[in-house]
Amino acid sequence: MDVYCVPVEAVEPIWVRVEPYFKRALGKHDAEYSLEDIKQYVLDKKWKLFVSVNDDNTVNGAAVVSFLSYPKSYVAFVTCLGGRMLINKECFEKFVDLLRGYGADRLQGYVTDSIERLYKRINVFRKSVMVEMKL
Repeated sequence: MDVYCVPVEAVEPIWVRVEPYFKRALGKHDAEYSLEDIKQYVLDKKWKLFVSVNDDNTVNGAAVVSFLSYPKSYVAFVTCLGGRMLINKECFEKFVDLLRGYGADRLQGYVTDSIERLYKRINVFRKSVMVEMKL
């Protein structure tokens, strides 16, 4: 299994293969964005699209990442994750290596309980919990 960052010119052709993963992921929480927003942010180069593929070139997972600059770190913030991106440590390490290649020194993201359990399997642990109230 390999992980790639999708060049912006290849987003349209691959979108039909990754959209179902994001649709399922968004259906599990109250996101601040829609499928259309995700696609547009990727096309506008505000977020980057990463995919995991099998040996037969079948896309089996996808993630969208935004990069945030802080005074002492450059964070890869996973805005949406679906499919089998966290299937095993090897796949996750390939993903992390790509993020490091973009200069990231931290990985962050909001997760559901089930995704948190997957992250724990590969030694990524909760740092904090965010709550909110809609006004």
